Amino acid sequence: MSRFFLCALLLLAGTSQAAWKKVYSFDRDWLVYQEDWKSFLPYVSSKHYSYQSKSLEIHPDDFPKASLAIYPKENYHLFLQGTLFRALKKGEVFRISLDSLRRDDKFILTVYLEGLQGLPGDFYLERNEVVIAKEKTDFFLLDIRSSAPFSNFFLLSILSIMACLGLLFAAYPRVFTSFYRYSDWMRWEVKDEVWMRRPFALPNVLVLFTLSLITSCLAYLIGFKTSQKDEFFSNADNFVTIWPSILFIFSKLGLSFLLFISRFFVYYLFTDLFKLKGLANVHYFKSLQTNLQFFTVLFSVLCFYAVFVGLATPIDFSSVVYVVDFYFIFRFFYFFQSFQRSFSFPRLFLFIYLLIIEGQIILFGIKELIFTAYI
Repeated sequence: MSRFFLCALLLLAGTSQAAWKKVYSFDRDWLVYQEDWKSFLPYVSSKHYSYQSKSLEIHPDDFPKASLAIYPKENYHLFLQGTLFRALKKGEVFRISLDSLRRDDKFILTVYLEGLQGLPGDFYLERNEVVIAKEKTDFFLLDIRSSAPFSNFFLLSILSIMACLGLLFAAYPRVFTSFYRYSDWMRWEVKDEVWMRRPFALPNVLVLFTLSLITSCLAYLIGFKTSQKDEFFSNADNFVTIWPSILFIFSKLGLSFLLFISRFFVYYLFTDLFKLKGLANVHYFKSLQTNLQFFTVLFSVLCFYAVFVGLATPIDFSSVVYVVDFYFIFRFFYFFQSFQRSFSFPRLFLFIYLLIIEGQIILFGIKELIFTAYI
């Protein structure tokens, strides 16, 4: 039986076919010729919508072995360097190698249609590539995004986070308890803590490092599992060894660490500006506490969900972005009520201060580090 499946795999894996793969779209490259300037200018919809001719400047050297593919929506006349080249019929796909159109390092292609409205469509650059006949081999072939990198990440990230939390609990049990005291969400008031007065004491730095590690691991998890890939996760070479992934996590960890530290100085600056004496340290502590609690839960849930749906199955995290937004909005009201009960600050000053500081996080902040593909 094993020999049968092996032979079937080899036979089907060898079955391939030629396919055209789109490598570039000209949607934003259109030009129009301006007689007054004696040159081509970028197409602007509000000004050039009704122009009967639109042009493209194409550089063949930028796309070796590529072909121009045209999917006409109307009957067009195609001009090459100002000379009529071909009549295109609606619905008939036309392809031609860029090398056969080469006149110099670049050439101008112009589309003309009487009564042309907007941009002609559709113009692409494509390459004829040999691909695996996927519909015949899905049962046998592994997805290009192997589950091995994610398995390694899952194991190492869980062990690293557990080690940091274990060290924090063993060395500073009271600090661990105070930062993971979820009952504070019900009290809506600030409980005075000794380490709250020293924001850069060693226990707080360890908490800050742990939070940064969770943030970086969450960014890797979402980047790897999402269907909307950024540059790092689209490159399969980054998963041949584990080192690019480790470098990615440490780079995110460093950025997160600097971001969280900088928040204290922002708090200190604005509390001094709004005459909210003594609030900077409290706000910084509560910010670390709430972030640590929320992102620990979020990372745990997403990890278990990723394992549940399958290690190689992509996930749409767009709904998670809304959950994070809701968390920051709810945290705004939580901070306002808690600080109002614990301090005798003017309500208006406190409200405006939190609106600026907490509102900025929703627009730009930790989300950019975690949800790169969704921002």
